[in-house]
This record gives sequence, C-alpha cells and structure tokens, in this order.
Amino acid sequence: MSDIREKIQKLLAMANDARGNEHENETAMRMAEKLMRQHNIDVADLEATTGKQTIYNWRSVTIPVGEQAKPCNWSPMWMGFLGVGVGRFTDCRATWVDDAQYQRCMKFQGDETDIEYAAWLFKMLRDHGYAESKSVAGRHRETFRKAYAIRLCERMTTLRAERDVAMKEAVTKTGTALMVVQNKLALRDAEFGKQKVRNRSTKFASDGFTQGRAAAEKVQFNRPIGSSAQPRRLS
Repeated sequence: MSDIREKIQKLLAMANDARGNEHENETAMRMAEKLMRQHNIDVADLEATTGKQTIYNWRSVTIPVGEQAKPCNWSPMWMGFLGVGVGRFTDCRATWVDDAQYQRCMKFQGDETDIEYAAWLFKMLRDHGYAESKSVAGRHRETFRKAYAIRLCERMTTLRAERDVAMKEAVTKTGTALMVVQNKLALRDAEFGKQKVRNRSTKFASDGFTQGRAAAEKVQFNRPIGSSAQPRRLS
C-alpha cells in the first residue's frame, strides 16, 4: 500500500507541475484519482499516512492597471471587476496596491502556477479592454469598459463554478480533485488573508454597454504554456 500512496503523491505533483502542458496535467490527475478510488484513499488520508503534504510555492505579482502599463493615480472600477474575476478564475487573491513607479496596481497572491496564469490573463484582458474601448467616443467609453469587465467577471465566475461541478462529479467516491483545490484555497487564505469582495451597483448608459459585452464575448480563455518563470512585477 505504501507504494500506491507514493505513486499517487507523484501523480498529484505532476498534475500541479507548471512545466507540464494542460493535457499531461489532466492525465496525471485522472490517474491519481483512479488509484485513490480503487484503494479508497482521499487527500487527507494520503497526507496523514505518508507524512507528506502538497507543497505550494506562494508568490505575489503586481500588475499596473494603466493603459500600456503607464502610471495611473486612481482605481478604475472596471479594473476592479477584472481583478476579482481573474482572481476567482485562477484561485488567486486579488487586491489593490500602490506602487512607487506605476501607482495604482492590481496584486495577485497565490501558488506560483496560478500566479503565472493570473498575470498573463489579467494583462491580456487589460490590454484588450483598452484597445477595444477606443472605438467608443467620449463619456460612453467608461461604460463600455465596465460592461466589458462585468461580463468577463460573470463568465469567469460561471466557468469556475462549472469546473468545481466537473471535479466533484469526476470522482463521486472521494471528490479528490475538488478536495485538492479546496485545500489549496484554505492554505492560500491562511497565507494571505481571505478575498475581500464589495458588492457595488452600477448604472449604465445605453451607448457603449452592448458593445462592451460583445467585446467580452470575443475573449478566449486559453492557458499559456507552462514555464518555471517566477514573475514578480509585470508591465
């Protein structure tokens, strides 16, 4: 049995390895879950008997919110929506911070693998939002950006919930995959504090709203190729 537990531990490590591609990670997770079902082993039991726990490499990344990473001395509401959505989608904690060079920034905190994805995704959505909103004139531009960010946040929240359901249904006996994620989130909150989310009502003018949501629908959520890079600050 000790050999089985060791094999499961290695497979779980492979499943969370940023250097592997998404297919390899998913295959390793399925193999680990299959063994855990066969031998009636769950994550807590595995850690208790082996004395080994999943190790997370907690990191932070600070990303400017200004267009083309230019200094921005205020907190755009649409960037707040984007930050919350990206953080929720990538299992990271998102918060506003001040930076001497870039001024207002979004800070993501979490495991190194998740941070890599959050940094890439937030920058992509930030740059896409600024570029697309240039087609809307005057005061309707901010409405466009807010609608764009809110729709993206809605989509990311839905996709995150669907992922949880898929994980739960994939292993009906032990719920291994979902347990791994839930344990990671609990450890993340212990490291950085719980995510703070403010419910803010937003009124929209008609012009720009439809265009903003349409721009959000064009975005594809693709995971970048994994690497061993350890980002600290990205422009």
